[in-house]
Amino acid sequence: MISFRELVRRRYVRGGVIVFAVATAVLGSGVAYAAWTSSGTGAATTKAGTAQAPVVTGGAVVTGTLYPGGTGDAVVNVSNPNPYPVTITSIAPTGTPTCGVTFAERFPGTQLAANSAPVAITFSVAMALSAPNTCQGAVIDVPVVVTIASGTGA
Repeated sequence: MISFRELVRRRYVRGGVIVFAVATAVLGSGVAYAAWTSSGTGAATTKAGTAQAPVVTGGAVVTGTLYPGGTGDAVVNVSNPNPYPVTITSIAPTGTPTCGVTFAERFPGTQLAANSAPVAITFSVAMALSAPNTCQGAVIDVPVVVTIASGTGA
């Protein structure tokens, strides 16, 4: 019959053999992995798209009838043809408006979804005191430039 001491010794020996085998397997595979890896340098190539300008169409004066020295609200419709969201960073006058109609540059921060439908943006306009008599009843063009930036937090 085997003594208790002999059983304990065998158990420790068996455990040691298992630990040794596992450690050897792990270290051996690490050495094999290291022996078979290598690296090189290079560059991947991709191409960025080109931003499209927002589509801007005019609207009508929605409040207030303009008269010399008077003010009203005009509307411009803006849509985003790009495949990513944009934020309108400014709407500024460009060119020479008819009948002395002016407005101050605006920074509306309106966000437009990718490939959006037109969004109406209202801004205040004013007619100069010196507007000519021919402006009575006229439809007045207010030329604007709309600037957009990519992203929704620009």
